[in-house]
Amino acid sequence: MIKMRADLVNLLVYADYTIRQVLKQLNEGAKGIVLVVDQQKKLVGTITDGDVRRALLQGFTLEDPIDQVIHYQPVFVRLATSRDEIKEVFIKKAVRQLPVVDGQGILVDLISINEVLVPEGKDNPVVIMAGGLGTRLKTLTKEIPKPMLRVGEDPILQHTINNFRQYGFNKILITVNYKAEIIENYFQDGYAYGVNIKYIKEKKRLGTAGGIHLAKEYLKEPFFVINGDVFTNLNVENMMNFHLANDNAITVGTKNYAFQVPYGVLEVDGERVKRLQEKPEINCLINSGVYCLQPEMIDLIPENRYFEITDLINTCLAKEYQVGNYEIKDYWMDIGRQEDYHQLNNDYPEIAAAKEYY
Repeated sequence: MIKMRADLVNLLVYADYTIRQVLKQLNEGAKGIVLVVDQQKKLVGTITDGDVRRALLQGFTLEDPIDQVIHYQPVFVRLATSRDEIKEVFIKKAVRQLPVVDGQGILVDLISINEVLVPEGKDNPVVIMAGGLGTRLKTLTKEIPKPMLRVGEDPILQHTINNFRQYGFNKILITVNYKAEIIENYFQDGYAYGVNIKYIKEKKRLGTAGGIHLAKEYLKEPFFVINGDVFTNLNVENMMNFHLANDNAITVGTKNYAFQVPYGVLEVDGERVKRLQEKPEINCLINSGVYCLQPEMIDLIPENRYFEITDLINTCLAKEYQVGNYEIKDYWMDIGRQEDYHQLNNDYPEIAAAKEYY
């Protein structure tokens, strides 16, 4: 038996609901549609936000039952329906979403026109972690989430999506929490950006890895994870190929970071000075916030608990799983500090002019 997709729970209503209850589900589901089912989860009908608006304009109240608002003969498809047949239904019926039922009429999925009309792309999903508070940029992120800060004319999140799309990775999962509605309203289902977007809603902050567990049902192939406040024109296809070729459990994207010590540095042996370097430059590899993971690694992430991706990496190392290093030679910037955000915007015209980033 095929199980119903977990995130459909927020879209389900029952025939004895009131219009107020339907509005609540429409708000929580953020799809513009709710699915009316019976106790066995068989599809009964559908209600859109437009249906509710029209009912209220006709004089219905929020406490009225929904029986006169339901579309009792909804357009739907069955599990066995081919992609081409589904595409034809979308075009002929002029709908944007289609419920999917099994042989017994039980609801199992809801697909959008975006999933059919956007090219299938590569199998590897991209998880963008966009649920953070952006506390280090609080003067800039008081009204919007950090991934929506603009670089040039577009949000940094849009640049990230565009970069993955140009390499054929168009299955996008965005974890959201702080001011999630701003991100959802801007990108919607991703159709306008040539990708298919699903939102993974964190009801509480889960760290840079905790939210990955919520997306488990979509992560059946090796996948990317990228922090929502990272800007890079990294060739992500090369990184995934490296990850697969080396049979890594996790591949960490790294970046060379150099800084100059503003003082003379002594190398000593006890009380004797062996060497003096005047203001040496130190080079090290830092974690870039870009990763490739095998789907099995999700089982190492505790469910519904705050968990950083560094915790996951350390767990893998403790279990002697192979963790790879992929050094990023392309442009990279983490905008966690205001000076870095301003530097990125200063750098961006040159990046765009050189067509290093699309």
